[in-house]
Amino acid sequence: MAEDNELQNYFDLLSNASKILKQALSSTYVDALAETLTNLADGKVYVENGAPDQETVTKLDKLYEQIKAIKLSEVQHKQAITVNIIQAQRLDNAEVNKLMTPDTIGLLSSLVAFEIFKAMKVKNINMIDPTIGTGNLLIEFIEQMNLAGDFDINAAGIDNDETLIGLAKAFSEVMNLNLDAYHQDAIAEWDVTDINLALADLPVGYYPVDDNAAKFKTKAEEGHSYAHHLLIEQTMNNLNDGGIGMFIVPSAIFQTDQAKKLSEWMVSNVYLQAVLDLPSNLFASKEAQKAIVVLQKHGGTAQQAGNVLMGTIPETENVKDFENFRNQVQDWAKTNFKG
Repeated sequence: MAEDNELQNYFDLLSNASKILKQALSSTYVDALAETLTNLADGKVYVENGAPDQETVTKLDKLYEQIKAIKLSEVQHKQAITVNIIQAQRLDNAEVNKLMTPDTIGLLSSLVAFEIFKAMKVKNINMIDPTIGTGNLLIEFIEQMNLAGDFDINAAGIDNDETLIGLAKAFSEVMNLNLDAYHQDAIAEWDVTDINLALADLPVGYYPVDDNAAKFKTKAEEGHSYAHHLLIEQTMNNLNDGGIGMFIVPSAIFQTDQAKKLSEWMVSNVYLQAVLDLPSNLFASKEAQKAIVVLQKHGGTAQQAGNVLMGTIPETENVKDFENFRNQVQDWAKTNFKG
């Protein structure tokens, strides 16, 4: 019970510090939370052009001392931050495409990735999330991979939203994870190289810059192209030979008006290894349902899986079905991914 009180105290203090900073800087809640986390990681209040003022700095310093005095486990620490992110996004009325990816999706993605990299006997993972958003998917994924096995993970993230990339960077610093953060359009050229894993909860919709889309094989015949198609192609192009791409996409991705272009590109450039519908209890409606699609870039030891892993992931609460699913993933990985 005492632990629950500590968790609540941490959440309340972090929330109060963010609200004070929001008022002092006339910023959004998410911006204020990002700056609060950065201040906590740096151990001091960042002041620029006299803002926040000295009175506010004194208040914040006191709150930060109280926050630092609270001892939480890594899991609790992350939980307190993610609930603050959810609150901040709700208060800011954040767009649907910018909402935080739930922890469960990070957990399920890590379960599949763990078996793949174990089968490939790969310990060093250089990974990227090209649409990192709040950073929660990437951070939850890394935490789960570290719990499950002995991996050396280097992470990078890209986002075109300055507020979100700042939040992701600050979140990772507070969680003692080293993240290389890039504020840019992920459809434009990347500076990151030597990547063997990509993970992304892709924003769904049309990409407005037709000139940038022109070089992609997944571009639309006419009009705007789907951003999530371009992002899949761009990401896979930037992976090492045999690299793995794991994408959270609408379950109906292969049934849309632009699906033919995506399928044609995939046949020539990647192996489709798995399509797994996420548990339906994670989504408000059938239309909102998403899936994990696992692609592998041609080259290296990569080969097309004899059987593409397909189906719906059981709810984690359904212990027996979930254990069967885990065994199925393990067998599939051992059979189809070589070291």
